Amino acid sequence: MTNFDSQAAVVGASVVAFAAGLPATHREDVYMITAYAQQATRAAVNDGLSGSWFDYYRKQLQFLGWDVPKPQRLSPLADDALGSQGARQIQLKLGESYASPMRSALGAMERDAQAIALFDDIAYTAEAGVFQMIPCVMDGPNKVVLGLYHREFRVSRRGSGFLFGKGAAQVHDSTEQIASVTLNLLHYAGFRERVKKSVLSHSLKYINSLHL
Repeated sequence: MTNFDSQAAVVGASVVAFAAGLPATHREDVYMITAYAQQATRAAVNDGLSGSWFDYYRKQLQFLGWDVPKPQRLSPLADDALGSQGARQIQLKLGESYASPMRSALGAMERDAQAIALFDDIAYTAEAGVFQMIPCVMDGPNKVVLGLYHREFRVSRRGSGFLFGKGAAQVHDSTEQIASVTLNLLHYAGFRERVKKSVLSHSLKYINSLHL
């Protein structure tokens, strides 16, 4: 089920969550951009147009009005479920205001079998995986700041619900990156209708609202 003004959602292989106070219109914009950029990136990588998933994705965001600094490479944390690791990395690097909505979103996702199935299906490709966790907070009336946590890895064996340690996935060769990204909504206004039209015609099935 898709509700574009919900406080959190699975968008393909991304978990998006919002702190309190973001208007519904801002939340819809972030969902649409996330779906659009992810779809474009997956198509480019599958067609051999880019060898770096995250580089291409960041360029898509920059084109649509996001200020995307060079991401920081993260050191691995102690053994834990991948979702908990991501939330802890967000807390350590960006603070509790970002980590709290993401933990709430992950809790809702863990109770939603449909959301888990969607996420797993998009996150896995062959023997590799890629996913993102994107908590969002306001920074003035026309800006949203997002914590963009990105992880790529290889798997020896696939398993469902891998974010929560439920499956039998064996993860190795993992890399984690994070960046604090700013979306300028005034700049994005010129792209809004085109992005929304593309998502509604191609990517809508990749968005699953979460009930917090």
